[in-house]
Amino acid sequence: MATRTSVRAELAGTVTDGARRIGEHPYYRGLRDGTLPGAALVHFTLQDSCHLLPSYGRAHARCAALARDSRRAALLSRMAAGSLEDCTARLAGFGETAERLGLPYTADDGPPPAAPATLSYASFLGDSCAASLAAGIGALIPSAWLYLLVTDELLDHHDPASRYAPEVRKAHPGDFYRGMLDEFLDLADEIAAESSAADRRELVRRAGHAVRYEWAFVDAAWRQESWPF
Repeated sequence: MATRTSVRAELAGTVTDGARRIGEHPYYRGLRDGTLPGAALVHFTLQDSCHLLPSYGRAHARCAALARDSRRAALLSRMAAGSLEDCTARLAGFGETAERLGLPYTADDGPPPAAPATLSYASFLGDSCAASLAAGIGALIPSAWLYLLVTDELLDHHDPASRYAPEVRKAHPGDFYRGMLDEFLDLADEIAAESSAADRRELVRRAGHAVRYEWAFVDAAWRQESWPF
């Protein structure tokens, strides 16, 4: 009987290509060289901290509830808690960033409504976790993986004299995150190995959709997307 390719190896090409596309997007080019419009950074940060990251954290918590053993539940719960705690920390830090850069944001503004791309991505995460553990894990893999790949590239190639250089350095999650991502991908491999062929295909399919949602979220920030009415 042929040995299955690990799901990490199967998804590596899709995620790496997604990271390349996201890194080449005008949003990240502008973040690297300092030309990004301040309003685009505000849009990205508020949509992420107020809406998408909380949805991501809750999706991890739902997957933790579906896990078969305490070790897996503990890892998913840690990732859930880390994501939810990050929401408050990022918003607090962004108030200082906005003041330093003269961006159109103050802490008194309150959270904006979820933009179309944000609402769609958040709904996809919730739907995936409701479908099955494999589907939920598939939907969650790309965000964690892409975050490291994109911030690695951003740190290596940004202009250290640009106005956004402090934010670029602050955004990189460091080696602790790298180790946690490895644990998460190992867990995904375990779940995929135990899944039926249909559930594994669903995991891979949801991961592919999530990569596209990550690009769409960045593009929406660049366009400062909002509802027409």
